[in-house]
Amino acid sequence: MTALPHALHTAYRGVRFLSRVAIRDLSNMLAHGSDTPRMHERIWVDPRQCEAVNAEFHWDDFGEIRKGDWDNQSEPLAEEPRTQASRNHWVKIQACLAHWNDGTSWESTGIYDHLLKLIEEGGTTDGCQSIEDIRHRYQKLDEIFNIVRDRQRLSSRAELSRIHFREAGGIVFHIDRNLKPVFGFWGCHRFAMAITIGLPLIPAQVGVVHYAVKDLWRNHFSLPGPRAT
Repeated sequence: MTALPHALHTAYRGVRFLSRVAIRDLSNMLAHGSDTPRMHERIWVDPRQCEAVNAEFHWDDFGEIRKGDWDNQSEPLAEEPRTQASRNHWVKIQACLAHWNDGTSWESTGIYDHLLKLIEEGGTTDGCQSIEDIRHRYQKLDEIFNIVRDRQRLSSRAELSRIHFREAGGIVFHIDRNLKPVFGFWGCHRFAMAITIGLPLIPAQVGVVHYAVKDLWRNHFSLPGPRAT
């Protein structure tokens, strides 16, 4: 693809993305008022408070306020999930904890074999197509881990790139009826870094918010000052 068509394609995708976001933001505001979450809105989460995971939602659900028992149906972070889709992500977290907490080699954690199986079944996974890609990716993750450990903080998307939109691409947490964060399986490796290092606060993007806390959630997950945008 030459430069001009590629630029036009990128611009088109950007316009479509922003259009979907604008429609979601407007519909949420009309339905729930000014306290409704914005799609990909940045929140600040204490990862040590997260005890549950939920793989029910997809990116086009992010920013929604939902009633029902979805939060009570979330699964414990410490236990192997029931569904294969959830297990595929949960295994990544466990491998990271074994490697960074216990010093187990990446290969011995089983993550290489796990990703190779996913590649065989579904093609490119986490940007990897081969064992070489996997080894390179996890070498880079070690480098990032060392930086995060030295700085004692995870960077927001705005700090990582001049070209960003809110916290799109960040770790995803849903918010349950008790104002507890529920990990949404987006950002497994960064979440595992935060757990291992013991970070008290990390930037994330809001996923789904339970209706019971629709008027309370933002104050609970906001950070005073300029970094709260």
